[in-house]
Amino acid sequence: MLDRGWRLFAIMVNYLVYGLGSLLLWYVVYPCTAWRVPPERREVYARFLSRGAFRFFIRFTAFMGMWRYHIEGAERLEKPGRVIIANHPSFLDVVLLFALTENAVCIVKPVLARVPLVREPIRRCGHVVADEAEEVLHKSVRVIREGASLILFPQGTRTPAGVPIRFHRSAARIALEAGVPMVPVYFRYQPSLLGKGEQWYNVPSTRPQVQVLVGEEILPDNAGGEPLSLSSRKLTRRLEAWFEAWEYDHGSVGR
Repeated sequence: MLDRGWRLFAIMVNYLVYGLGSLLLWYVVYPCTAWRVPPERREVYARFLSRGAFRFFIRFTAFMGMWRYHIEGAERLEKPGRVIIANHPSFLDVVLLFALTENAVCIVKPVLARVPLVREPIRRCGHVVADEAEEVLHKSVRVIREGASLILFPQGTRTPAGVPIRFHRSAARIALEAGVPMVPVYFRYQPSLLGKGEQWYNVPSTRPQVQVLVGEEILPDNAGGEPLSLSSRKLTRRLEAWFEAWEYDHGSVGR
């Protein structure tokens, strides 16, 4: 009971640190330092600051006892111009991926671009706002070709434990259009933490253990010249099979 109470307190402190840290980073640190960076490099600089902040945050949350995490294959997320795809059992997946991935961008919902706490990092880092589908595709391909890695959750939303893995085809289509490798990342939480439908105060009885498995690169293949729609469908099925195999080996998502 004492440990559970401490972790509830730790979560409250972590939320406070996240909020105040974000305000400090984007409304003080970035404006006071970005003037020294050439305009064409400022998005990359903002992503560098963002990654550093997330790296500090995951270490701080572990120090506070909120969770423990173990990462395998993190070096595969250091290469530029990749499409990073992951299952999505928890809100914290985003935090971990931004801490681990060099020069990372992601696709965000339009409503988030209007929230003061996250509006500035979205704008400064050049994240892709999910407005019109074709425009999102073109912007995503452009940032990848400029050297950024694009983080995607092909399930579209946080996925409860035990739900079969089904991906949207957009991740495969972007990788095929950009002609870059995909890096699969599998998350497993034991027990679940900040999953779909869980409130911040729903503290599990034991400290969650988080396993992060970064797989080998998957090369998109359109050598036969078939329509991209067909290639995207095939690649999506292939990705689903990879994640289903990992889930079979390591346990259900979020369990």
